[in-house]
Amino acid sequence: MKKTTPALILSFLLLSASVPALAHHSAARFDFSIRDVKWEGTIKEFKAENPHTHIVLTVHDKKGTRDVSFEAHSLNNIYRNGWRPGEVKVGDKVTLVTSPRKDGADGGYVLSVILSDGRKF
Repeated sequence: MKKTTPALILSFLLLSASVPALAHHSAARFDFSIRDVKWEGTIKEFKAENPHTHIVLTVHDKKGTRDVSFEAHSLNNIYRNGWRPGEVKVGDKVTLVTSPRKDGADGGYVLSVILSDGRKF
């Protein structure tokens, strides 16, 4: 009995330490069965970083003008898909191809970025 107690405590500590990491990286709020929602607008904020890239797009549509927040892959993943530092700047006009949020709110998970010159990553 005494030998199993430290093993159980260690197992519990290791499992409990992994829970916040799993929760943080969850993409459960996005509907990946839909992969073609396009958003056109102007980059207000672009933070390519780990664990996720964050994009705020100023959108002008039938709802009016507003800032919409998006999440994207990690810095490593977008780099592997062709993005390079300095390619996307505040003020650039882009099209984001996204999977929408499950709750129906504006925004989504960015699957690709199409620059005004047609380049895509």
